[in-house]
Amino acid sequence: MKQYMAVQGDVWDYLSWKLYQDEGFIHTLLEANPAVRRIVRFEAPALINVPDRPQAKVSSANLPPWKKV
Repeated sequence: MKQYMAVQGDVWDYLSWKLYQDEGFIHTLLEANPAVRRIVRFEAPALINVPDRPQAKVSSANLPPWKKV
């Protein structure tokens, strides 16, 4: 697990995008950081645990028709 120093003004969706290139991993960051999970916008530096990016489970049922093979 890596760590990241959040700075003033950081928010969870931005951190998810910056660290995983996807806003959809906010829950991963929140679960790894229970002590600061209630913070909406960081006002001071905070050390954030950054777990490895979960593998996305892609199901053909969730794909649009033109992507189904």
